[in-house]
Amino acid sequence: LKPFLDQKRSQLEFCGHASTVRMAPLRLLSAGLLLAGGTCHAAADGEAEGARVELVLAHYAEDLSWVSQYTGKPNLDVTIYSKAHDMPEVAGAASKPLSNVGRESHSFLHHIVSNYHRLADWTLFSQATRPSWGYMVGDSANGHLNDKVSFDDYLRPFPEGRDSMFVMTAATQFPQAAQATRLGSVVQGLPSEGAEACPKKGADGWTDWWFAPDHPHLHGGDMLHFYHTYISLDKNEGEALTLCFAQGARFAVSRARIQQRPRSYYSRLLALLAKDVNPQEGFWMEAAWYDVFHPEALQSETPLCPLPVARLAHDAMPLGPYFLDSVRQRVANASGDACSDCASKVDARRLYYGMYGAV
Repeated sequence: LKPFLDQKRSQLEFCGHASTVRMAPLRLLSAGLLLAGGTCHAAADGEAEGARVELVLAHYAEDLSWVSQYTGKPNLDVTIYSKAHDMPEVAGAASKPLSNVGRESHSFLHHIVSNYHRLADWTLFSQATRPSWGYMVGDSANGHLNDKVSFDDYLRPFPEGRDSMFVMTAATQFPQAAQATRLGSVVQGLPSEGAEACPKKGADGWTDWWFAPDHPHLHGGDMLHFYHTYISLDKNEGEALTLCFAQGARFAVSRARIQQRPRSYYSRLLALLAKDVNPQEGFWMEAAWYDVFHPEALQSETPLCPLPVARLAHDAMPLGPYFLDSVRQRVANASGDACSDCASKVDARRLYYGMYGAV
């Protein structure tokens, strides 16, 4: 059995499930069944060539002038789900109106449910803001790209044989909503950053855990109940949960990866998100998308990325000058001599804006 399990570990690591290789043998065996053919699930040799790709954008009021560069390309369809009062027109793109409910997750789920049996080979889901590096407080044009990652990277199907592309830029501990931020979304120029799901520096590639009492994940409700009832579909034991996620909800997945879950799974989530313009579940969905598409590698069972030593909410650093000094020190440690001025480039507005103002 050991040689077989070792082979499955190698396959899972190649397919981008670095955390999955640490699973217990029986759990690993179950996950390995998805890779029985020796390659990533639904990513057979040569499948990327000629694959049909679709760009799905969730739009409200964003400027869409940048989208035209992606229309009219072979094997690439562009679909815009708009909740604006006036439907946008982008030549070469399909624009479809939706009711203004459920945030971007409602748009993504609507696409999956409506097209479940005719999904593209590879679908990139994204908010409609022009892609750009990082996040800036008070800027509606946040592009949410990690450093050294381009939007086109997400449009290349089955990168290195993987059947999904997630670049994790945030992690949150539930239910207390302490958060850590990937250094590649705080400052540019770190030599170790790129398009990997997790920082190459491991736990040293993140800020310390921080806490803000008005964090969107704390606006009400029970995230653990939501996660176990609608995402992992298992019993809620009340245990703390840490989720790594792509801040801004941008990710790309194969048709087969989406179809790991039945259509009814997505329909149930869609109905939940449709109940309100700005439901709390919309914020939680942003944090849960990886587990939606990877039922064999749930983060509730196996950590996805190495993270800083976990703190309880009352131990996490409050946002303020002390925390900013901590971020600068971690950036300096991660950059070394390769970027001597990276630490000085840390801008508090790249982190969070809460009820007490910028950090």
